[in-house]
Amino acid sequence: MTSICLASCTLSMALAVADPDSIARDLLPRPQEIQIQTGEYAVDINRIRLQVRTEDPQAAARIGAKARETLEAIGIRSDLEVLDRASAGGKPLPPALLLANKDAWPSPPDWNMSQDHPQGYRLAVVGNGMAVGGLTEVGLQNGIQTLAQLLNIMRVRKQNVVPCLTIHDWPALQMRGFSEDYGRNQLPTVEDHKRGIRFLSQFKMNTHLWFIEPDHFVYKFDPTIGQDYDRFTFDEIRELVAFAKNYHIEVIPTVELLGHMEKLLEHPKYRSLAEVERSGDLCASSDEAFELVRKIVGEVAPAFESKYFHCGLDESFQIGKGKSADAVKQKGLERVMADYYIRMNDLVKSHGKTMMMYADIVLAHPRIIDLLPKDIVMMFWEYTPRDRYEGLDRLAKAGFPLTSLSTLWDWISLYPTYSPAIRNMDRLALQSQELGAMGHFVSSWGDPYIGAGGTNFVAAGTNLSELNTYGLAYCGAVSWNPKPIPVVEFSKAFVLQFYGADSPELAGVLARLAECQGDRTSHVRRFFHTEIVPTARKLAEADDREAPFWQGVKQAAEEAILVLPSIKPSRNADYLQSVLLSARMMQFTADFALLCQSMGKKLGTSDLGTKGFADGFDALAVRQQALWKDYQKTYLATNRPINLKHIAAAWDYMHGQLTSTAAQLREGKIK
Repeated sequence: MTSICLASCTLSMALAVADPDSIARDLLPRPQEIQIQTGEYAVDINRIRLQVRTEDPQAAARIGAKARETLEAIGIRSDLEVLDRASAGGKPLPPALLLANKDAWPSPPDWNMSQDHPQGYRLAVVGNGMAVGGLTEVGLQNGIQTLAQLLNIMRVRKQNVVPCLTIHDWPALQMRGFSEDYGRNQLPTVEDHKRGIRFLSQFKMNTHLWFIEPDHFVYKFDPTIGQDYDRFTFDEIRELVAFAKNYHIEVIPTVELLGHMEKLLEHPKYRSLAEVERSGDLCASSDEAFELVRKIVGEVAPAFESKYFHCGLDESFQIGKGKSADAVKQKGLERVMADYYIRMNDLVKSHGKTMMMYADIVLAHPRIIDLLPKDIVMMFWEYTPRDRYEGLDRLAKAGFPLTSLSTLWDWISLYPTYSPAIRNMDRLALQSQELGAMGHFVSSWGDPYIGAGGTNFVAAGTNLSELNTYGLAYCGAVSWNPKPIPVVEFSKAFVLQFYGADSPELAGVLARLAECQGDRTSHVRRFFHTEIVPTARKLAEADDREAPFWQGVKQAAEEAILVLPSIKPSRNADYLQSVLLSARMMQFTADFALLCQSMGKKLGTSDLGTKGFADGFDALAVRQQALWKDYQKTYLATNRPINLKHIAAAWDYMHGQLTSTAAQLREGKIK
């Protein structure tokens, strides 16, 4: 067990509320148990002293440094004292982290933590300080995050008194975190990547899955692979993995090694290894193809310290339709797929790791289940909100180790469609707990194929990754404590803990942005890059729900545009600027959709009013260019630059659509 203590000596304003529910509402994740005790503790956040007590001096140094860093992140400085067994005169020393303001330290409570969860912690506020204890260093770090959140509430609200209380807390699921798409999305700078790791730690997540299509590494065996896109070097990976380890976060590579290998298989050297020409599926029965996989795994696996290696293996729909057709005819599709999976499992094991894989193909062809060893960790994914996920039940019944994956619904989007995403997270986290699954994660995805005008712009995602922090914090909350949180309540707590602001206005904006798209997933983004005349005709034929939908999006966006410039958060203000930019893009898209619908209803009539519509599209073209300028600046503040040139193709296409449509209207070519 390890613990930490805090103490203070200022009398001032009492905490406005002192019941467990009101305190829990401000914390993310919400603790499992809070009990209010008699009395209160007066805290001077300008005079914080910390004392780490533990038998291990090295652990004490790590814990103390991390505690100070955690408090500094919320604007609180502290002095640190380390008390190890030698300093205590050789006496047995129950590990503790104490916080105090006065010279006297609070006595650590007599916690019996022998049966506690290894990631759990206990926290006590007593009359002369605070104390945190955990069975492990990981548990203690989780407790320090809650301690910091309590102090953050007091700092933001200028409250100096906290009620005496005890918290006993532990996670419902062992693994909680983020599956982040780097293969088709923005690739952050190393520093912004570290910022994301600290974010995961703040909200008690411990796993970061990096979804990386195999063309996004700089390989020794072939450094020309993926050279037109932003890529990881293996030195960068090792640096980031070590950084994450310091925050008790496990980084797991998710590398697509059967389907979704489109860019790699476009390379002249490897085109012949595709199942079907110009497809993204590798041939599952080819030794030559598997030799490429062996080289990829041979370089990627050693760079990651995780005991897991995720091989992807989802959506490989072309297998059996090309080079492996004879093998499938002879053995059956299920046997061919199972043989490939078993071969992958053996390869991953040879590197001392446990294989993870997406479970969609296995569930679609259930005979595969009986052919596979049960040491493969299955990742169930389904993104539609449901009361019960039957596929997850089937995998549990089959005896596989399980994880589950929900989504932020951020792809083909200008702002994540959080209404279905939140329900998806709620249900999958709870069902995963009920089935004894290893963990639950939430995914982000890029926008690889825009498809406007019949042209595929193969690009990184336009949707800014900073917008995902809201939903990611929600995933951390329900993966730790699987009880749904109302959006309004969550928004207030998120604003408090992430932005360091007590702002009902900002919370209201975030709640309305989260819900303004309803369940229309992947909808708003499509209208940002589209052919105008066909879109106008389609919108004119839409039902009566279409115009109110766009008016609702516009209203939510304009409220954000009105409110956000006046908000001055104490932390992460640059991410709030990304929300503002997204709101402007949504406003633009709503205005565009409504103009298209209005024109569509006039097409083929005598009162088309070409000049008015032409002026409207010209005005949108000017706005779009201003947005593009701001988008580039925002993008480059946190991301590497190469992928931006691919995104530019889609913006250029849309600008051309707007200006050419205006010109054609004036020339009478659109009627």
